[in-house]
Amino acid sequence: MTSFDHERLLVPVERTLRGLRGEILEAFEAPAAPAERKADGSAVTELDRRLERALAEVLLDLDPTFGVCGEESGVWREGNPTWHLDPLDGTANFSFRVGCFASQLALVDGATPLFGVVYEPLRDDRAWAAQGQGCDLERRRVQITTASPKEALAYADLPSTGRFARDPAALARVRASVYKLRSLGSIALQLRDVAVGVAAGFVGVRGGRSPLHDLAPGALLIREAGGLAVDVDGGDPLVSRSSLIAGTEAFCSSVRAILMEPEGGVSPPPTSG
Repeated sequence: MTSFDHERLLVPVERTLRGLRGEILEAFEAPAAPAERKADGSAVTELDRRLERALAEVLLDLDPTFGVCGEESGVWREGNPTWHLDPLDGTANFSFRVGCFASQLALVDGATPLFGVVYEPLRDDRAWAAQGQGCDLERRRVQITTASPKEALAYADLPSTGRFARDPAALARVRASVYKLRSLGSIALQLRDVAVGVAAGFVGVRGGRSPLHDLAPGALLIREAGGLAVDVDGGDPLVSRSSLIAGTEAFCSSVRAILMEPEGGVSPPPTSG
Protein backbone atom coordinates (compact mmCIF):
# COMPACT_ATOMS: atom_id res chain seq x y z
CA MET A 1 0.00 0.00 0.00
CA THR A 2 1.23 3.52 -0.76
CA SER A 3 1.24 6.59 1.46
CA PHE A 4 -1.69 7.88 -0.62
CA ASP A 5 -3.62 4.78 0.34
CA HIS A 6 -2.84 5.38 4.01
CA GLU A 7 -4.11 8.94 3.80
CA ARG A 8 -7.24 7.68 2.03
CA LEU A 9 -7.86 5.43 5.02
CA LEU A 10 -6.92 7.90 7.75
CA VAL A 11 -9.23 10.75 6.77
CA PRO A 12 -12.58 8.87 6.95
CA VAL A 13 -11.48 6.82 9.97
CA GLU A 14 -10.43 9.92 11.91
CA ARG A 15 -13.58 11.79 10.88
CA THR A 16 -15.74 8.92 12.10
CA LEU A 17 -13.93 8.49 15.41
CA ARG A 18 -14.11 12.20 16.18
CA GLY A 19 -17.72 12.31 15.03
CA LEU A 20 -18.61 9.70 17.66
CA ARG A 21 -16.86 11.60 20.46
CA GLY A 22 -19.96 13.55 21.52
CA GLU A 23 -21.97 10.38 22.01
CA ILE A 24 -19.16 8.84 24.08
CA LEU A 25 -18.77 11.92 26.29
CA GLU A 26 -22.52 12.18 26.86
CA ALA A 27 -22.65 8.54 27.95
CA PHE A 28 -19.58 8.98 30.15
CA GLU A 29 -21.13 11.96 31.93
CA ALA A 30 -24.32 10.02 32.72
CA PRO A 31 -24.58 8.15 36.03
CA ALA A 32 -22.59 4.92 36.10
CA ALA A 33 -24.56 1.77 35.36
CA PRO A 34 -23.55 -1.90 35.61
CA ALA A 35 -22.30 -3.34 32.34
CA GLU A 36 -23.37 -6.65 30.87
CA ARG A 37 -20.90 -9.51 31.14
CA LYS A 38 -19.91 -11.59 28.14
CA ALA A 39 -19.10 -15.30 28.29
CA ASP A 40 -15.42 -14.55 28.98
CA GLY A 41 -16.33 -12.28 31.89
CA SER A 42 -15.45 -9.03 30.10
CA ALA A 43 -17.82 -6.06 30.15
CA VAL A 44 -19.96 -4.84 27.27
CA THR A 45 -22.43 -1.97 26.98
CA GLU A 46 -24.97 -0.89 24.39
CA LEU A 47 -22.56 1.95 23.60
CA ASP A 48 -19.94 -0.63 22.52
CA ARG A 49 -22.44 -2.08 20.05
CA ARG A 50 -23.55 1.30 18.67
CA LEU A 51 -19.98 2.46 18.18
CA GLU A 52 -19.03 -0.77 16.44
CA ARG A 53 -21.97 -0.49 14.04
CA ALA A 54 -21.04 3.09 13.17
CA LEU A 55 -17.39 2.23 12.59
CA ALA A 56 -18.16 -0.97 10.68
CA GLU A 57 -20.47 0.87 8.28
CA VAL A 58 -17.69 3.28 7.37
CA LEU A 59 -15.07 0.55 7.03
CA LEU A 60 -17.33 -1.59 4.85
CA ASP A 61 -17.62 1.31 2.39
CA LEU A 62 -13.89 2.08 2.20
CA ASP A 63 -13.00 -0.89 0.02
CA PRO A 64 -15.30 -3.79 -0.95
CA THR A 65 -12.39 -6.25 -0.87
CA PHE A 66 -11.50 -5.55 2.77
CA GLY A 67 -12.92 -7.73 5.50
CA VAL A 68 -14.32 -6.28 8.72
CA CYS A 69 -14.32 -8.01 12.12
CA GLY A 70 -15.47 -6.39 15.35
CA GLU A 71 -15.07 -7.36 18.98
CA GLU A 72 -18.80 -7.34 19.68
CA SER A 73 -20.38 -8.68 16.47
CA GLY A 74 -17.60 -10.80 15.01
CA VAL A 75 -17.25 -10.97 11.23
CA TRP A 76 -19.16 -8.30 9.31
CA ARG A 77 -17.56 -9.31 6.02
CA GLU A 78 -14.86 -11.76 4.98
CA GLY A 79 -11.87 -10.36 3.10
CA ASN A 80 -8.14 -9.79 3.13
CA PRO A 81 -6.76 -7.56 4.44
CA THR A 82 -9.25 -7.33 7.28
CA TRP A 83 -10.17 -4.49 9.60
CA HIS A 84 -10.10 -5.58 13.26
CA LEU A 85 -11.83 -3.11 15.54
CA ASP A 86 -12.54 -2.62 19.20
CA PRO A 87 -14.95 0.31 19.53
CA LEU A 88 -14.38 0.84 23.26
CA ASP A 89 -11.30 -0.74 24.76
CA GLY A 90 -11.51 -0.43 28.52
CA THR A 91 -15.27 -0.95 28.81
CA ALA A 92 -15.01 -1.94 32.49
CA ASN A 93 -13.25 1.37 33.19
CA PHE A 94 -15.92 3.21 31.23
CA SER A 95 -18.79 1.50 33.04
CA PHE A 96 -17.32 2.61 36.41
CA ARG A 97 -16.61 6.08 34.96
CA VAL A 98 -12.85 5.67 35.13
CA GLY A 99 -11.42 7.90 32.42
CA CYS A 100 -9.11 5.38 30.77
CA PHE A 101 -10.57 3.96 27.55
CA ALA A 102 -10.11 4.29 23.81
CA SER A 103 -11.25 3.16 20.38
CA GLN A 104 -8.77 1.16 18.33
CA LEU A 105 -8.66 -0.52 14.95
CA ALA A 106 -6.14 -1.99 12.53
CA LEU A 107 -6.08 -3.19 8.95
CA VAL A 108 -4.30 -6.55 9.02
CA ASP A 109 -3.02 -8.70 6.14
CA GLY A 110 -2.88 -12.19 7.62
CA ALA A 111 -0.80 -11.43 10.71
CA THR A 112 0.80 -8.24 9.35
CA PRO A 113 -0.71 -4.93 10.48
CA LEU A 114 -0.72 -2.39 7.65
CA PHE A 115 -2.48 0.54 9.29
CA GLY A 116 -3.66 1.25 12.81
CA VAL A 117 -5.31 3.95 14.92
CA VAL A 118 -5.83 4.45 18.64
CA TYR A 119 -8.21 7.28 19.53
CA GLU A 120 -8.70 8.57 23.09
CA PRO A 121 -12.00 10.49 23.15
CA LEU A 122 -11.58 12.19 26.52
CA ARG A 123 -8.42 13.93 25.32
CA ASP A 124 -9.55 14.04 21.68
CA ASP A 125 -6.24 12.75 20.39
CA ARG A 126 -5.36 9.99 18.01
CA ALA A 127 -2.18 8.10 17.34
CA TRP A 128 -1.82 6.37 13.99
CA ALA A 129 0.77 4.37 12.12
CA ALA A 130 1.13 2.75 8.73
CA GLN A 131 3.61 0.10 7.69
CA GLY A 132 6.88 1.79 6.80
CA GLN A 133 5.47 5.28 7.44
CA GLY A 134 6.29 5.86 11.11
CA CYS A 135 3.96 6.72 13.99
CA ASP A 136 2.19 10.03 14.62
CA LEU A 137 0.40 11.44 17.65
CA GLU A 138 -1.93 14.04 16.16
CA ARG A 139 0.42 15.76 13.66
CA ARG A 140 3.67 15.03 15.52
CA ARG A 141 6.02 12.17 14.66
CA VAL A 142 6.80 10.15 17.81
CA GLN A 143 9.36 7.60 18.94
CA ILE A 144 9.74 5.25 21.88
CA THR A 145 11.63 6.41 24.97
CA THR A 146 15.40 6.26 25.26
CA ALA A 147 15.24 5.85 29.05
CA SER A 148 16.40 2.60 30.61
CA PRO A 149 13.70 0.38 32.14
CA LYS A 150 15.03 1.16 35.63
CA GLU A 151 14.28 4.83 35.00
CA ALA A 152 10.94 4.37 33.25
CA LEU A 153 7.30 3.49 33.75
CA ALA A 154 6.07 0.18 32.33
CA TYR A 155 2.70 -1.48 31.96
CA ALA A 156 1.46 -5.01 32.58
CA ASP A 157 -1.78 -6.78 31.75
CA LEU A 158 -3.09 -8.42 34.93
CA PRO A 159 -5.98 -10.77 34.08
CA SER A 160 -7.31 -13.38 36.48
CA THR A 161 -5.70 -16.16 34.42
CA GLY A 162 -2.32 -16.55 32.75
CA ARG A 163 1.33 -16.53 33.79
CA PHE A 164 1.21 -13.70 36.32
CA ALA A 165 -1.87 -15.15 38.05
CA ARG A 166 -0.13 -18.53 38.36
CA ASP A 167 3.33 -17.15 39.13
CA PRO A 168 3.29 -13.95 41.19
CA ALA A 169 7.05 -14.30 41.67
CA ALA A 170 7.55 -13.64 37.96
CA LEU A 171 5.38 -10.53 38.21
CA ALA A 172 7.47 -9.37 41.18
CA ARG A 173 10.67 -9.80 39.15
CA VAL A 174 9.20 -7.78 36.29
CA ARG A 175 8.15 -5.10 38.78
CA ALA A 176 11.66 -4.98 40.20
CA SER A 177 13.17 -4.58 36.72
CA VAL A 178 11.49 -1.21 36.05
CA TYR A 179 11.01 2.04 37.93
CA LYS A 180 7.22 1.63 38.27
CA LEU A 181 4.81 -0.98 36.93
CA ARG A 182 1.20 -0.04 36.29
CA SER A 183 -1.97 -1.55 34.78
CA LEU A 184 -4.51 0.85 33.26
CA GLY A 185 -7.23 -1.56 32.13
CA SER A 186 -6.92 -0.46 28.49
CA ILE A 187 -4.37 -2.23 26.29
CA ALA A 188 -4.97 0.39 23.60
CA LEU A 189 -3.80 3.26 25.79
CA GLN A 190 -0.96 1.29 27.36
CA LEU A 191 0.51 0.38 23.97
CA ARG A 192 -0.13 3.92 22.69
CA ASP A 193 1.82 5.28 25.66
CA VAL A 194 4.76 3.01 24.86
CA ALA A 195 4.78 4.15 21.23
CA VAL A 196 4.77 7.86 22.13
CA GLY A 197 7.55 7.54 24.72
CA VAL A 198 5.55 7.72 27.96
CA ALA A 199 6.50 4.20 29.05
CA ALA A 200 9.36 1.81 28.30
CA GLY A 201 7.23 -1.22 27.63
CA PHE A 202 4.20 -3.43 28.06
CA VAL A 203 3.90 -7.11 28.97
CA GLY A 204 0.83 -9.31 28.70
CA VAL A 205 0.78 -13.09 29.18
CA ARG A 206 -2.84 -14.20 29.18
CA GLY A 207 -4.21 -17.67 29.69
CA GLY A 208 -5.57 -17.96 26.12
CA ARG A 209 -5.20 -16.47 22.65
CA SER A 210 -5.70 -12.72 22.39
CA PRO A 211 -7.82 -11.26 19.58
CA LEU A 212 -6.12 -9.28 16.83
CA HIS A 213 -8.07 -6.15 17.70
CA ASP A 214 -6.21 -6.11 21.04
CA LEU A 215 -2.75 -6.70 19.60
CA ALA A 216 -2.48 -5.30 16.08
CA PRO A 217 -3.09 -1.53 16.51
CA GLY A 218 -0.64 -1.05 19.37
CA ALA A 219 1.97 -3.45 18.01
CA LEU A 220 2.07 -1.49 14.76
CA LEU A 221 2.31 1.86 16.57
CA ILE A 222 5.24 0.62 18.66
CA ARG A 223 7.11 -0.96 15.75
CA GLU A 224 6.71 2.16 13.64
CA ALA A 225 7.93 4.27 16.59
CA GLY A 226 11.15 2.25 16.67
CA GLY A 227 10.26 -0.39 19.27
CA LEU A 228 9.84 -4.14 19.35
CA ALA A 229 6.69 -6.25 19.64
CA VAL A 230 7.41 -9.94 20.27
CA ASP A 231 6.05 -12.90 22.18
CA VAL A 232 7.84 -14.68 25.05
CA ASP A 233 9.76 -16.86 22.58
CA GLY A 234 10.85 -13.87 20.50
CA GLY A 235 8.37 -14.67 17.73
CA ASP A 236 5.55 -12.66 16.23
CA PRO A 237 2.80 -12.06 18.82
CA LEU A 238 0.22 -11.59 16.06
CA VAL A 239 0.89 -15.18 14.99
CA SER A 240 1.11 -16.89 18.40
CA ARG A 241 -1.33 -14.45 20.10
CA SER A 242 -0.44 -15.96 23.48
CA SER A 243 1.77 -13.19 24.84
CA LEU A 244 2.91 -9.69 23.97
CA ILE A 245 6.10 -8.00 25.13
CA ALA A 246 6.53 -4.61 23.50
CA GLY A 247 8.70 -1.55 23.90
CA THR A 248 12.39 -0.84 24.01
CA GLU A 249 14.93 -3.55 23.21
CA ALA A 250 16.23 -3.41 26.79
CA PHE A 251 12.75 -3.85 28.26
CA CYS A 252 11.82 -6.70 25.94
CA SER A 253 15.10 -8.54 26.57
CA SER A 254 14.79 -8.20 30.33
CA VAL A 255 11.15 -9.32 30.49
CA ARG A 256 11.65 -12.21 28.08
CA ALA A 257 14.52 -13.49 30.23
CA ILE A 258 12.31 -13.35 33.32
CA LEU A 259 9.41 -15.15 31.64
CA MET A 260 11.62 -17.87 30.18
CA GLU A 261 12.67 -18.89 33.69
CA PRO A 262 10.77 -21.79 35.32
CA GLU A 263 7.62 -20.78 37.14
CA GLY A 264 7.64 -20.36 40.92
CA GLY A 265 10.96 -18.59 41.42
CA VAL A 266 11.82 -16.68 44.57
CA SER A 267 10.32 -13.20 44.71
CA PRO A 268 12.64 -10.24 45.27
CA PRO A 269 12.02 -7.90 48.20
CA PRO A 270 8.95 -5.70 47.64
CA THR A 271 9.45 -2.24 46.16
CA SER A 272 7.58 0.89 47.15
CA GLY A 273 4.82 2.44 45.02
